[in-house]
Amino acid sequence: MRTSLWLLASMACDAAPDVRDSANDTDATLFPEACSYTPMPDLDPAEGVVQVELRASAFAWDPGTGVPLRAGLAFNESVPGPVLEATLGDRVLVHFTNDTAIDMSLHWHGLRVTPEMDGIQQMMGDPVSPGESFDYEFTLVDGGFYWFHTHMDTATTIEAGLYAPIIVHVPGEVAPDCDLPVVLDDVLLDQDTLQLAPPDTDMMQLMGRLGTVLMANGRRDREVQWTAGQTTLLRLVNASNARYWDIRLEEHTFTVVGSDGGFLAEPYTTDHVVLAPGERTMVVVQATGTPGSTYRLMNRRFQLHEEGGDMIEYDPMGEGENPVMSFVYDDATVTGAGWTQPMPDVPTWTGAVANLGHRWLLEEDMMGGTVTIDGESFPNVPLVEVMANMDTTFEVENDSEMHHPFHIHGNRFQVVDVGGVPPAQAQGWKDTFDIPPRTTVTIVSKLDNPGEWMYHCHILEHADEGMAGMMMVGGM
Repeated sequence: MRTSLWLLASMACDAAPDVRDSANDTDATLFPEACSYTPMPDLDPAEGVVQVELRASAFAWDPGTGVPLRAGLAFNESVPGPVLEATLGDRVLVHFTNDTAIDMSLHWHGLRVTPEMDGIQQMMGDPVSPGESFDYEFTLVDGGFYWFHTHMDTATTIEAGLYAPIIVHVPGEVAPDCDLPVVLDDVLLDQDTLQLAPPDTDMMQLMGRLGTVLMANGRRDREVQWTAGQTTLLRLVNASNARYWDIRLEEHTFTVVGSDGGFLAEPYTTDHVVLAPGERTMVVVQATGTPGSTYRLMNRRFQLHEEGGDMIEYDPMGEGENPVMSFVYDDATVTGAGWTQPMPDVPTWTGAVANLGHRWLLEEDMMGGTVTIDGESFPNVPLVEVMANMDTTFEVENDSEMHHPFHIHGNRFQVVDVGGVPPAQAQGWKDTFDIPPRTTVTIVSKLDNPGEWMYHCHILEHADEGMAGMMMVGGM
C-alpha cells in the first residue's frame, strides 16, 4: 500500500501543471529570516470567527539540498503548511480542497474537536477524494500549540510534507519580542538522486523511518535573525516519522513554559529538551549571545532501543550532534519585552485515581515484523469502552525493547507516573507522550469529550502497521 501511494504521489507531482521544480515560493513569506511568521489569511472579518482556505497538492519543495523533491506534497504550496492562528473560543472554519491524486483526511492533533471533525471517521470510510472539498468546522476550547496533518497513510504523506502548526492564543498572553513556531522534521533521501527514498522496507516498517536531512520549518539551512536582548518564545513540534529530537541551543538556556496542551503552572529551566514524534513544547529563550555571532540549534542522537539495542538500530545522521538551524545576531542590542506567563489551565492530579479505565499492552515481534496493542493489530484491537466526565486512570505497558510515543485523540490527560516514579518536572496537559522500553506509564484524564476516538503509536510506520485502536468515551 505504501509503495503504490509513494508512486502515485511521485507521478502526480511530475504531471501536475502547478508543480515547480524550485524552492518553496511561499517559504520566505511564511517563515522569513526575521524572527516571526505569517499565518493563513483570515477570510472572515468578524470577531470570534477564523475562516481559511487550505489546499493539498503535489509540490516539489526543496529541503535545503538544492534539489526539489518531485514526490513532495504540500498545504498551500508550503512545507510546513501555513500557520493556522486563532484565539481560545474562536469558531474555526477550514475550507479544505484535495488537489492530490490520493484520498485524504485531516487530523487536528491535540485539539479537542468533535469526532466527525477529527479525521478518523473520514479515514475509516468517507475520505476527501481527489478533486473533492470538505469543510472542517470546530470551536477552540484549549489554548496552546498544536499541529495538523494528514491521517491516511501517514508514514508517506507526512514524510512528503503534509503538516502545519496551529497557534491558539489565550487571554492574558502578552507577546514576546518574537513568537516563532519551529516544526522539526527529517526526510530520508536517496543519496544518489536526493529524492525521497521508497518507504516500504520491512526493517523500516518495524524500526521507523529515520531521515538523512534534519529540517526546521522545511529546510536544513534555516537562519533566523536575532538582536541581543530580545525574548523569544519558541513553539517546538516534532513532525518526524520516527525520530526523537534531543535539542539544545549553543550557549543559551531554555525556560520550558508549556507542553502539548498549554502553559505550565511552574516553568523550569534546562539546557535541552526531548520531543517524541507528535509532541510539542514551548520554551522561552533570552537572546544573551554576542552581537554579530551565530549560534546553532543542535540535535543529539536519541537511541530508540534499550541498552544494547544499538546493535540493530542505525541512524543515518550518525552518533553525535547535528546542526538544525542557526540564530544569527545582528550588531545591535535592545531592551527586550521580557516574558509574561499567561494564566495556566493545568491538571491537579498528583497520582493515579481509583477508577482504572484500561491497561494497554504494547508489543513487537522482531522476528515476525509485527507491532501490536493488546495482542492485536488494527482494526482487530478490542474496543476500549469508558464512561465520560469521570476522572479515569489509564496504564500503558511497553513490553518491547523500543520507545513508543503514544497519542490519544479527543481528550487530554496528565502523565502521573513513569516506571513507578512521578515525573521530575511539572506536568501540563498532554495528548502525546513517550513510553520507554520495558516501562509502564500511568496517565489520568477527565474524559470530558465524549465520542469514539483513535489512539496509536506516533511512530508513523507503526501506526500504519496496526499499532492503533479505538476508545469509546460514553455519556453519563
